[in-house]
Amino acid sequence: MYAGFDENEPTSTQTGKAQVVSFLKRQHGYEKVLMVGDGATDAAAAPPADAFIGFGGNVVRESVKKDADWFVTSFYDLVDELNKE
Repeated sequence: MYAGFDENEPTSTQTGKAQVVSFLKRQHGYEKVLMVGDGATDAAAAPPADAFIGFGGNVVRESVKKDADWFVTSFYDLVDELNKE
């Protein structure tokens, strides 16, 4: 049963994840932020995120795949690649 979401949170809007990424970069001085997600609002966060990794492990959305800098269907693939020297 779906109970809804908090409409006061920035992530409840189309541009909210981008706002949060900008805030995190500003607040913590992060130089690089990567966004990983499976939906359009995740892809919309890059920029300000420096890259968007599309995830299709549950469902492959062609629009997400098209907008992704890199697309994976398994987090194991992502972790393996990031652990390479």
